[in-house]
Amino acid sequence: MAQWITNAGNPLTTRSIVNRVWQYHLGRGLAVNANNFEGSGGNPTHPELLDWLTTDFVNNGWKFKHLHRLVMTSEAYKQDSERHDMKEYRESDPNNQWLGYFEPHHLTAEEIRDSMLTISGELNRDMGGVPAIPEINMEVALQPRMIQFSIAPVAQPSRTPSSRNRRSIYTYRVRGQADLFLEVFNQLNPNGSCKRRDSPSVSPQALTLMNSDIAADRSIAFALRIEQEVEEITNRIDRAYQLAYGRVPSEERRQKLIEFLQKMQEQFSTNPPVRKTYPTRVTRSLVEEFSGKPFQYEEWLNQFEDYLPDKKAWQIEPGTRSLAELCLLLCNSNEFIYVY
Repeated sequence: MAQWITNAGNPLTTRSIVNRVWQYHLGRGLAVNANNFEGSGGNPTHPELLDWLTTDFVNNGWKFKHLHRLVMTSEAYKQDSERHDMKEYRESDPNNQWLGYFEPHHLTAEEIRDSMLTISGELNRDMGGVPAIPEINMEVALQPRMIQFSIAPVAQPSRTPSSRNRRSIYTYRVRGQADLFLEVFNQLNPNGSCKRRDSPSVSPQALTLMNSDIAADRSIAFALRIEQEVEEITNRIDRAYQLAYGRVPSEERRQKLIEFLQKMQEQFSTNPPVRKTYPTRVTRSLVEEFSGKPFQYEEWLNQFEDYLPDKKAWQIEPGTRSLAELCLLLCNSNEFIYVY
């Protein structure tokens, strides 16, 4: 079977691969239904382009890096997401079938997490090895989950930051237990095949990026990195912009952010954060299957006894907290979340 799939006389495999890579970068495949390629999913909109890309992919030894580079340096990918005659163009091609402009789309859940870890300087790029177990919402981690008439153990994260902050491709997924940060950004369901990522923008995404403990931890790490690299306040703002957006802010925006930092520092100087601790024990209540009598037992959360958490708000100075708020602000912008 494997020999037939990769046989040179079977072009379906390579054409399907190329179509998915194109879909990943452009938001939609040359053949729209990637799970039913060349079946009932419809014909490619640009068959000659698909044939050429497939031939080039095969001639270059099925090298995916070459294919990604080819697509991302194409004129189609480098198009602007706006055009001067947008209204007229949408009337003639409402679905942008002929690729007259680049369709903006937000990053996937895993890309958002990895991007935040990258700019904060926390991303562990090691390849292979044991999976990482990142922190998830504590309420979700502690809530009971039923598994075969019993309660599953609490989801405990990896002990050290370097082991937790690996790339999302290496994160361990527990069936039936959601990572709310990733799930709200449309993380794939592992129990089925997905032809295309859904990317609707919904209000819980904004609330999660602004208020979750995960986003707060990343913004604090981001601020600590900037403080280590530069000293003067305007240089820190420029450095944050460079890391998040690959550019520097305008002078007007820079002045507004300086005012923002001053206001935040005044607020944090008079409003210290509440210290939180990680639980090391949790009491569970069950009903005995045959007698119907309730009973309790205590679950030991051993991972949290010598746990090395990320820096928290109560461990840093008001000036660092204000800079962390600026970093959080940058991560909540469309420029950070979307590909334009």
